[in-house]
Amino acid sequence: MRLATRFKIPIWIAVWIVTRALIVVQVGFWKDAGAEYQDVNTYEGWSNWIASTHLMPQEETWQYPPGAAYLFLIPRLGPLEYKPTFVVLMLIVDLIGFWLMTVLAGREKRDTGVWIWLLAMPLLFAFPVLRFDLVPTVIAIAALLVIHRRPTWFGALVGLGASIKVWPVFVLFAEWDRRRLIRSIVAAAVVVAAIFAVSQLAFGEQTRFLRNQKDRGLQIESVAATPWQLRTLVTETPAPLVGRFGTLEIGSDLADAVAKVLDIAALLVLVGAAWWWWLRDRAIRRGRDDLADEVLARDFVFTVVLLFMITSRVFSPQYMIWMVGLAGVVLTAGRTRLSRPAWIVVGSIILTAGFYQSPANAVIRNTALVIAAIDACWILYREVRDDPGQDKATVPAQAASPAPAKST
Repeated sequence: MRLATRFKIPIWIAVWIVTRALIVVQVGFWKDAGAEYQDVNTYEGWSNWIASTHLMPQEETWQYPPGAAYLFLIPRLGPLEYKPTFVVLMLIVDLIGFWLMTVLAGREKRDTGVWIWLLAMPLLFAFPVLRFDLVPTVIAIAALLVIHRRPTWFGALVGLGASIKVWPVFVLFAEWDRRRLIRSIVAAAVVVAAIFAVSQLAFGEQTRFLRNQKDRGLQIESVAATPWQLRTLVTETPAPLVGRFGTLEIGSDLADAVAKVLDIAALLVLVGAAWWWWLRDRAIRRGRDDLADEVLARDFVFTVVLLFMITSRVFSPQYMIWMVGLAGVVLTAGRTRLSRPAWIVVGSIILTAGFYQSPANAVIRNTALVIAAIDACWILYREVRDDPGQDKATVPAQAASPAPAKST
């Protein structure tokens, strides 16, 4: 195995270099018209504002926790201009993610996740280096690598990720042991509180991003917008779109009502996740040691994040970066229960950027994600409901007791 891995590592490095070169080419550094930096232009504007005014951005498009502000300031320290430095920074983060996948592959003796990281990420075109979602994704992967081993580090990493984008907080569901969970929650809370406190002192009020998130409507790429996409596909009647919060949202009373319902759906997902966590905890206390392994913990995190993603009123293409990382982590373990839904999610990645903003693509992609989520939920529910020990019932007394000795 060591010899095989020794040959694989140079191949992996070569593939990373080639595939990341393809990603960078998408940016268009060598085009006569100049590079297409997309959201990095916005990040630079925010960085300039924060550095000059010592305030968080005041516009409606600022929808991130304060940790993101420090991330946007880092490229200002580089020797290059802001935009290419940001791309280089994301390549470094991507390389760290690749290394974490190789660590997990060595531990699990299975390299599926490495190949998913190498080959699925380029399917998103230049999004991985023109957005900052790689950062919380890599932090979440690092947290899942130390789950059940180092609860303080696990919690601190979760807190750091959630300070940049909120979704890594769901990684806390991976811990089932109550003592370790308390330590993890405390560590996460300390990191989040420290970042918020420093940001409050340095940049003033820190809750604007929460208000901006609350006011958002139904984004056209969201899963809940599938009926509008289907109507466009069938009738060729485009959905009524309005530009709000830096993206395109469906401008109708019905869409606004759906967006409100999604808040309830997200709350139900949270309740359902807590309920499953309790069922697992109770089963473990009754002797179900098979539910205590870290593989199931990662499966659970994958499912929770997928559920929150499909019940979100917002679904930007870069969200699939999260699922590349989580699907890679899940599929690296041969003992995973979620091979089928994880591969469905991986397959849907090409539909996210391959035919971007195509109604047919959106309908197929969203349907696939819903199927994957339902499948994952059912598998995990059956896992805590079915006790493998039930089939090994107590042997009937007649069979268990020794046969009477024959008299001689």
